[in-house]
Amino acid sequence: MTVEGDTRWVCGTLGKVHGLHGEVYLNLAPDGLQYLTHGTRFFVGDERGGGPRACAVTRAGGSDRRPLVALDLAASRAAAIALQGLTLLASGGPLDDLPHYHAGDLIGRAVREEESGADLGEVVDVIASPAHDILELRPPGGGAAVLVPLVGELVWEDDEGRLTVRAGLLETGEGR
Repeated sequence: MTVEGDTRWVCGTLGKVHGLHGEVYLNLAPDGLQYLTHGTRFFVGDERGGGPRACAVTRAGGSDRRPLVALDLAASRAAAIALQGLTLLASGGPLDDLPHYHAGDLIGRAVREEESGADLGEVVDVIASPAHDILELRPPGGGAAVLVPLVGELVWEDDEGRLTVRAGLLETGEGR
């Protein structure tokens, strides 16, 4: 997620409340622990309306598999319950140097095959996965969706702003 030039990485979703002092378990997103550990600025994003709100992570504990966070937005159990289901975002520090694509900038983009220049369709979704993001393509003329790993060695942007897929990665033509 990018807001005003600030790339914000998804740490995870705020889940079950722990104790009476506003601590919340964090349901990790892919690479979420890395973002939580290395971020210097934090936000709570609300897909239900309104923009992300700045916050401070006042405590991070628990385990690597089940982190527990305390935010300055929730000093009580009731305040923490109100945050359940919201997304914790991180930015700043070493996170600012990570390479990234903005999902909103990729959706709707044309995708072609490297050597033949064949039209492979357009990006309709960017799916987060533990290893890397995956592009979901809608082939020209309809048909089943095509999934392409969003890895620099396989997908890149050409001079015309189209995404190009390495030759041979996808079967093109009549056999598709």
